Amino acid sequence: MRLEFNQQLRMEQKLLQSPQMIQAMQILQLTTPELLDRIQEEIDENPFLEKEQAPEVDGPMLEGSRGDGIRKSQKDDENADAILSVPAPDRPSPQSLLSELRAADIEDNELALAKVILNDLDQKGFCTRPLGELATKEQVSLSDLQEALEDLRAISHPALGAVDLQEAFLLQLYALPERHLITEKLVKFHFEELLANRLPQISRELGVTMDDLRGALDVLRTLDSRPLEMPQDLDMGAILPDILIELQDDDTYSVELIRDGSPEVCLSKSAREALDRAKTDKRLHDFLLKKLERARWFLDAVNHRRETLLRIAQVLVERQRDFLDYGLEKLQPLKMQEVADIVQVHLSTVSRAIRGKSAQTPQGILPLKAFFSGSQGTQRGGSKSRISIQERVKGIVASEDKSAPLSDEEIVKILRQRDGVKVARRTIAKYRKALDIPPSTHRRAY
Repeated sequence: MRLEFNQQLRMEQKLLQSPQMIQAMQILQLTTPELLDRIQEEIDENPFLEKEQAPEVDGPMLEGSRGDGIRKSQKDDENADAILSVPAPDRPSPQSLLSELRAADIEDNELALAKVILNDLDQKGFCTRPLGELATKEQVSLSDLQEALEDLRAISHPALGAVDLQEAFLLQLYALPERHLITEKLVKFHFEELLANRLPQISRELGVTMDDLRGALDVLRTLDSRPLEMPQDLDMGAILPDILIELQDDDTYSVELIRDGSPEVCLSKSAREALDRAKTDKRLHDFLLKKLERARWFLDAVNHRRETLLRIAQVLVERQRDFLDYGLEKLQPLKMQEVADIVQVHLSTVSRAIRGKSAQTPQGILPLKAFFSGSQGTQRGGSKSRISIQERVKGIVASEDKSAPLSDEEIVKILRQRDGVKVARRTIAKYRKALDIPPSTHRRAY
C-alpha cells in the first residue's frame, strides 16, 4: 500500500454565524414577556447593564424608530384602556369552584372528591368518562362521587360533568323552572336526527307540528353547549400588543412600537469607571472587557429587534391599507417573502420577527401573521387572498334563503359570476369547515 499527500483547491459557500448574529436572532423572535425576562436576566448577570431612569407617565410608552435612536411619546388614556383592558371570565374556573366549596365548610373527603371530578373534566367542562368508571379508577364510592358532583353543579352549572352534549342539554332542561316536554323528547329520543337537521322526520315521529318543533328548538338555543371554561380557554392576562396602528386626521396610518413595560437599558457608568480602574490588573480588565462587549451586543440585539419589527409593521400597513379600512374581506394576498424583499432581510428574519407579536389596529388586536395570506387567482387576471374569499363565503351564507340554503356548488358559481374568483367545490367545503359553517342540509330552516 502506497501513502500519498495531495492538495486540492475547492470553492464552497458556508454560512458562518457569529455569536452576535446568533444572539440577535434569538432576541428577535422573543415575545414581549420573554423579552422582559431576558432583559432582567442580562441586567442581573452583567454589571455593565442597568435600567435607565425614565420619567413617570400615566399612559403606555410608545416607541418610534428614527436615525438617532428611539423616540418615546405618550398617547391618550383611551389607548391605554384599549390595550391594558383585562376581560373578566364570565364563568367560574375549577380553582374558584374549589374555593367556594371550602367557604361552604364542605368536608375534606367531599372536597377531595370534587377535585377528582374537576381534574377529569375536559376543556369544555365535560367528564372524560362515565362517573362509574371514574369511581372505579379512583377506588372511591360512586354515591359519594355523585354527591360531590351535585354540590359542584349547585354552585356552578347544572350540566357540569356531563359525559356528552346530549346529557348536558338534558341536565339543563331538567333544571329549568318549568318543563318543556317536546324539547326533552327531542333531545332524549331524536338527538342524532336533530344533528342531521331532519326536522320533518322528527315532527312526524313526535306527532307535533313544525311550529311546535320550532318552539322546542328556541328553548334549546337558550342552553349552553359547554358547562365550564377551563383555564387555558380563559383570557386572564392583560392584552399587550407590540405595535399600535392608528388612523390619523390626515387619513394616514401611524405605526408605533409599544414598550409595554420593557425598561430602557443602557451601559452602566459605574461599571465603565471600574473598567478604567482595572487597567493595572490584566486578568480583571479582560474579564470586565468581555462583560462590556456582551453588554454592547445585547443592546444592539434589542435595538435591532425594535427596528426590524417597526420596519416590517410599516410595510404591512402599506400593503394592507384596505384591510385596515374595511376588514378581512379586503385582505390582500401577501407572502412573507414579499415583505422580506421590501425590508431587505431574509425570509427567516420576517418569520422570527412576527412570532408571537400582535398589533392594536382599527380592526381590533390582531396577530401580525393575520396580515399574511395566500392568494387565489381571479378570472380578471388579478388575485384575492384566501382569507378574503373565506369572508366572502361567510357573507354569502349569511344572506342566503334559510329555507333553501346554497350548496357548495352554488357558492362556487356565485364567486365565479360576481367576484370573478374561480375555486373548486372541495375548496369551498374546506373553507366552510374552517369557518364552522355546516353543510346546506344542516343549515336548512323549516
